[in-house]
Amino acid sequence: MENLKFQISSDEKGLVSRLSIGGLLVVENAQKLKQELLGILHKMSNSVQIEIDEVDNIDLSFIQLIVSFTSQLNENGIKFTIKWNLDDDQRALFENVGLSNELFMID
Repeated sequence: MENLKFQISSDEKGLVSRLSIGGLLVVENAQKLKQELLGILHKMSNSVQIEIDEVDNIDLSFIQLIVSFTSQLNENGIKFTIKWNLDDDQRALFENVGLSNELFMID
């Protein structure tokens, strides 16, 4: 995945407990990221920490993937937290279009 960071950490049972995503979170990488997320969906721990960090660029295609992925986590009874490490401009984009609450960006 060129220009896309996707790392997982597993618990003692081998289930995914932490997910770190960064880099170019844009439409050009959306299909690759979707495949990665679908590949781990059924390997998740009961509680998962998702970190969005080291973001070079981000667009709404990534947001759609995260919303869909977290919906799947909810449907499967998996608790999650999302830690957004965005710069001020990236954060302002989502606040200005009214998505910050839906994306758990409340400080």
